[in-house]
Amino acid sequence: MRFRIAIVLWLATASAGMMGWQQASAEPYPSRRINLIVPFPAGSATDGVTRHLAESIRIQTGATVLVENKPGADGNLAALAVLKADADGYTVFVTTNSTQAANVSLFNAMPYDPKADFAPVAGIMTIPMMLSVKPDFPAKDIKEFIALAKSRPKPVSFGSGNTSSRGAAELFRSRAGIEMQHVPYRGMPQALTDVLGGEIDCVFADPASAQGLIQDGRLRVLAVTSSERLKGLPDVPTLAQAGLPGAELTAWVGVFVRAGTPPDIVAKLSQVVLAFVSSKETDTYLESVGAKPFPAGPDELGSFQAADTRRWAEIVEIAKIEKK
Repeated sequence: MRFRIAIVLWLATASAGMMGWQQASAEPYPSRRINLIVPFPAGSATDGVTRHLAESIRIQTGATVLVENKPGADGNLAALAVLKADADGYTVFVTTNSTQAANVSLFNAMPYDPKADFAPVAGIMTIPMMLSVKPDFPAKDIKEFIALAKSRPKPVSFGSGNTSSRGAAELFRSRAGIEMQHVPYRGMPQALTDVLGGEIDCVFADPASAQGLIQDGRLRVLAVTSSERLKGLPDVPTLAQAGLPGAELTAWVGVFVRAGTPPDIVAKLSQVVLAFVSSKETDTYLESVGAKPFPAGPDELGSFQAADTRRWAEIVEIAKIEKK
């Protein structure tokens, strides 16, 4: 008799648990807080666009959205934080070509697989780098910069706040045939601070991080790494226009989640992100920071990521960047 009662109670408990699981799995997405993980510090280009994205997600879905900055190891620390979370769409990686394309060619051993461990959701923006110096830096253009670098007894020093920043500088160094000393930073704001303080000579900065300093006259831009001039800096030439072709490099920002996230959640999140990217408000914001919209869905972003991974392998080989 006791055995029968125990069986009945077990079945009732199991049934209740199954019903609870079914209800939880059937909850509409999103039904709780979404965490947006950013691999760079506050004040960076990725951080800036992520905070605009967070507000758009909140308005579109009604969900609470938290932005978490986890800088370090060229974004690898943030990537690992995302992979430690559940594959449920509530921990979202707003990241760049650093973690998803370049790092596999820059590190001897990667703690994750950018392709196998993540599912692409949507692209957000592309953004160039700018060779930036203090207003009183002796060189006034790229030709003078190269001549100065060749005449100095010690190499010109450059800071990098992210992988794209370093990649642009190393590619420039290689194409120009000059020596440059690399000084790494955890983020672009710190690198810019040391340029202003005279601790380093220059930095390849993104427009979003540097625009305030440029507007205030505290930073001067010699050239941009894009194929076209920036609307906000019409008098600044591209590297090719300045006489150094083959040094173009454009960074990108996109959204990823852990591999294994349910396809319907990936599709819903992609729809929300692309609605943000296609809005007039976002277009205005991106133009103001020297970026362009990158409205790629999951498949397109995945293909773009694969192509850019190959591109970064070529950049590392051309610039002879030593792996970490």
